Amino acid sequence: MTFSVVVMLVSSCFLGNRPFPKRYLGTYTGEQLMYTTDIDGAEVTFEPTSYTLELTYDELWLSTEERVLHGDYSVTADTDRYYAIRVKLESGVIEEWQIMKSDEKLIRKAIEPQPEVIFVKE
Repeated sequence: MTFSVVVMLVSSCFLGNRPFPKRYLGTYTGEQLMYTTDIDGAEVTFEPTSYTLELTYDELWLSTEERVLHGDYSVTADTDRYYAIRVKLESGVIEEWQIMKSDEKLIRKAIEPQPEVIFVKE
């Protein structure tokens, strides 16, 4: 076997599924801004919501004062600026998020009418 094959075998056995460096794991906080939408002809306003996000390899917990959602994710792209991840929450909702490489932020992309949320690592 060549040296590179041995290195790949050893690293895959010991590192497992590590799609990005460990420094991106941990606790993040963010706030979803107030937004308004039309439901059955009536305008409904959603007040600002504070979130806590706990990110581990392969899964996450998204918490508000009222509830905790569990989810899993997979990395869909590794760019120069961020890791794109596809999040599947236990509610069945699938979302696109970004883990920024240059600073300790994670962006939950907007799903109309819901605005995006920028999480900052604690």
